[in-house]
Amino acid sequence: MHYPGGAVYTKTWIVELMLDEIGYTVDRDLSTLKVLEPSCGCGAFIIPIVKRLCNSVFIHHRSIESLYDCILGIDIDEHSAKICRDNIEEVLVSEGFSQSDAKSLATSWIVSEDFLLNSYSDFDIVLGNPPYIRSEELSIESRHNYANKLETVTLGTDLFVGFIENGLRSLSSSGKLCFICADRWMQNKYGSHLRKFITERFSMELICRMHGVNAFESEVSAYPAIIMIGMKSDTKCRYAVCCDDFGPSDVADFKHALVCGHRSSNKFTVSEMSISGSNPWPLANAEKIGLIKVFTSLFPTIEDSGVKIGIGLATGRDKVFITTCKGLVESERMLPIIKKEDITNGLVPPSAIHWLINPWNNQGELIDLDQYPLTRNYFESHKDSLMKRHIAKKNVSNWYRTIDKVNPLLQSTPKLILQDMSKHPDPYYDDGNYYPSHNMYWLSSDKWDLKVLGGILMSNQVESFIDAIGVKMRGNTLRCQAQYLRMLHLPYPEDLDGTDKSGFKLAFETRDRKLATACMKKLLDRRSITNERRYETGITEVV
Repeated sequence: MHYPGGAVYTKTWIVELMLDEIGYTVDRDLSTLKVLEPSCGCGAFIIPIVKRLCNSVFIHHRSIESLYDCILGIDIDEHSAKICRDNIEEVLVSEGFSQSDAKSLATSWIVSEDFLLNSYSDFDIVLGNPPYIRSEELSIESRHNYANKLETVTLGTDLFVGFIENGLRSLSSSGKLCFICADRWMQNKYGSHLRKFITERFSMELICRMHGVNAFESEVSAYPAIIMIGMKSDTKCRYAVCCDDFGPSDVADFKHALVCGHRSSNKFTVSEMSISGSNPWPLANAEKIGLIKVFTSLFPTIEDSGVKIGIGLATGRDKVFITTCKGLVESERMLPIIKKEDITNGLVPPSAIHWLINPWNNQGELIDLDQYPLTRNYFESHKDSLMKRHIAKKNVSNWYRTIDKVNPLLQSTPKLILQDMSKHPDPYYDDGNYYPSHNMYWLSSDKWDLKVLGGILMSNQVESFIDAIGVKMRGNTLRCQAQYLRMLHLPYPEDLDGTDKSGFKLAFETRDRKLATACMKKLLDRRSITNERRYETGITEVV
């Protein structure tokens, strides 16, 4: 067995930084430490570890017999494991070990087995770059095996989550784990079990986001971060963000900043933060985290304020179900639908109208194709494509259905529509003309003036809230997904005075983000004075 893909090798200067931060340095007697590398590959981490161990051995005059339990490198692929052993032998011989001793150590240090299906214990350091493999790339049998073995792994969990859990289970009572891996689990739904596992039993000591940094030997788009996790303590997590051009020449300054706990430069920022719970962790500087505390202290959740939130329609085959040809089938079956590319800066150009070939009637049931010959002919001309979908294979008689049912009332409902990914929250007001497509989220309310709500959502303060709690993509693109929108805290509409409402509404109608921000600041200032006994932090410092 082998993991399908996922082998991305870390650059040496990143490995050296991680070794320094976890304390694997030659001034220590490294023969007294046990190091585990659970996905060693050809040796990107193991080789620097071996070199440091050799230097420490010579400094502290240790025998070869003391070294056999110092390192355990694991790889599921025997071919990679063999290459790693050969590379270790070469390094050891160059450091003065005999060929036989080098071979003996390399053989004892590197094994080929599935790290996720085995148990390990009493390691002082667990270090590495676990394979980034999405759940759908694994066989269903493997996914079941991992989910049965590990409590943070589900059938939809990416593979590295299991490496973090089993790595933590492998630590000694004073051990630490340091990985470079994707940071999506800290804020995505599938990472909730791992977040709970860590915050209940361990402490996050470092999160260093390196999304654009040239940290790997090949180009990846996994949004990496260096994480360090230790035993449960009251230590605050150091939170660092490195700029795209962060490189080896910045490491010394960066390491000094990590010791200080707070520092900014043109290449990185370092601050401290508290982390708890299974909800998405707010990954932001102290100012934005302070803003979240203000909102959650002063306001109810957006849903408690009277807002309904939903996601647009998933078809399973947009190229078949969505068209720009208005008269393609019977007019009754043509449903105006809005796609994410139709909206620019909160506006929809007249030429951007799409249509859904709608297979659902007003009772939420699939139509009888015999009653709509044009629709029947159209779907049958694409039947081969539609039948390839999982939803069609589950129920062959419903082969022409979309994944989601069409809610007949949603199109005519006034609503705000937000794109999943955008530079800023740019809500579009639809007074009942369109049905939202997938990758679009809608907000409706019978309590709010939706244009007032739209102005609030456009404010910099709300953007900062979403930025802190939600996954951020390359190019500083926000994810305005329902799971993050539901975490927003906003005032009750009746708590807004006439000036608030007119200001937010004007900001929305004129797309004036500065005005929306100014209105929100006035509201927060006023509410912070009213609620002094509930929240005593200086509000003007965090807005």
